[in-house]
Amino acid sequence: MAKPRVNVNFFRPSTLGMRQEVGIVTTVLAIWATLSFGLPLLIWLAGLADPTGMGRSFLTQSRFLGFPLHYWLIAQGCTIGYVLLCKLYCTLWDRRIARTRLAPPPGSRGQR
Repeated sequence: MAKPRVNVNFFRPSTLGMRQEVGIVTTVLAIWATLSFGLPLLIWLAGLADPTGMGRSFLTQSRFLGFPLHYWLIAQGCTIGYVLLCKLYCTLWDRRIARTRLAPPPGSRGQR
């Protein structure tokens, strides 16, 4: 006898657990996109105001730990951000698992 087919749709999760998982993934992906695309875009947009066309801005003129700020933000800031993003993902996932374990199964009327 064949098992019934299970349909899983990322954009329309059917259960509470799936909705929580999609929420975690959506949060992490939004932060990832901001780090990966938003920060370089900010640096590029800040350089557009330079009348000489060299891309100078407060981000390229400022220094942090001896490096130009724009370089440090991309080279080290994003790397640190990705590590913190992994920590955030694990924390959110563990919190979701802990809530799932504490919640009584459906139809059990609170008995364990």
